[in-house]
Amino acid sequence: MTGVQTCALPICYFIVPVHNKEFMIGDVYSGIRNSLTTDATYKIIFIIDGCTDNSEAIVKSFDDTNVVILHADDLHEILCLNKGLEYIRDKLNPEKGDLIFTVQDDVILDQQQIDRTFNELFTQMPDLGYVSMRLGVSIGLTGDTIFEHNYIESEFGHWKQLNLNHYREVRFGTLTFTDIAIRSPTCMLWDRYEEAGFYDENLAPCGYDCHDMSIRMHKLGYKNAVIGLNYISEVDWGGMRMNPESKINSRFGEIYERNRRYIAMKHRDYFV
Repeated sequence: MTGVQTCALPICYFIVPVHNKEFMIGDVYSGIRNSLTTDATYKIIFIIDGCTDNSEAIVKSFDDTNVVILHADDLHEILCLNKGLEYIRDKLNPEKGDLIFTVQDDVILDQQQIDRTFNELFTQMPDLGYVSMRLGVSIGLTGDTIFEHNYIESEFGHWKQLNLNHYREVRFGTLTFTDIAIRSPTCMLWDRYEEAGFYDENLAPCGYDCHDMSIRMHKLGYKNAVIGLNYISEVDWGGMRMNPESKINSRFGEIYERNRRYIAMKHRDYFV
């Protein structure tokens, strides 16, 4: 009589763009490691993006052969995430069922066995697309741009910390479907990226790329969701490039308005 066979868990890939977060990047790394089962197979890909502090030196100090360091010249999130995805595709030979996490450099995961949790989710719900642990929203078309409504956010998100009440709370352990899933953290299967493609670089450097990816998931027949899992992200930490002032974040309003119009034009058929 043979023993019971167990299926190996998928490989977990974490893409972490880093911009001047020396004061907390060690905790970001520890949060990822502590969130995984002890036998997990993983890679953590840090993109050192225009850092002028000691972030890179701190990442290099991690005693972990599964850490990869890439470099970028202050590209911001969209291009950095694609850089990480391209590295996974070209260097790591991912399988269709592998888990791809995006984790911003101001987020500390605090959820044990996150690999098992998401593997079970995608196994039980084969039509699951883009999943956020933070924020979801519905969108509509108005003229040549889009508008947002029906906000939902994890109970671990910023809005609860700010005592805002314009949203519905996603409690711990609860999965709620949403039109648009928004970073971070997020998780998606590798084969979803193979089907939909990577993030649309016409939206670079930042803004509404999650909206675009979520719409692409819908067009392919997948559902997006927010799940309430534990992480830490203090309001004062927020924003990869909010401080000090930069050429990019001084233009956020202009860039975001441009990208809202771009989404409306690109996906006009979606709103019909």
